[in-house]
Amino acid sequence: MQLLTDFSEEGQVDGLSLIKAKTLKFSFSDNTIKIPHVGWNNIKIKRQNILLENIPDDAQFYFTHSYYVTCEKEDNIVATTNYGHDFDSIINNENIWGVQFHPEKSHKQGLVLLKNFIENA
Repeated sequence: MQLLTDFSEEGQVDGLSLIKAKTLKFSFSDNTIKIPHVGWNNIKIKRQNILLENIPDDAQFYFTHSYYVTCEKEDNIVATTNYGHDFDSIINNENIWGVQFHPEKSHKQGLVLLKNFIENA
């Protein structure tokens, strides 16, 4: 998602600014929280979106990442996830979508999300 945003700490580079947001690297003072974030985690739906049709709140998806996105505008946030702190895990601006997780590795929920994208986006 980093290229969708205004800026990314990965490489300290400007993005395409398709969504007003920044991509930041996870940093935790608690050394029990490992980086990268790898494994199953839940999403919290903040607003309904065509990507989430037939996907319940708290659905699990598979994550592998060391960076996260933080949006400037609330209306660009579709869902959040907590890993040490809340971060934006699904973002949207008009016909631009980004997900922090791997839909292709997320079994049934991932297939539903990909189907929703193909049929509705």
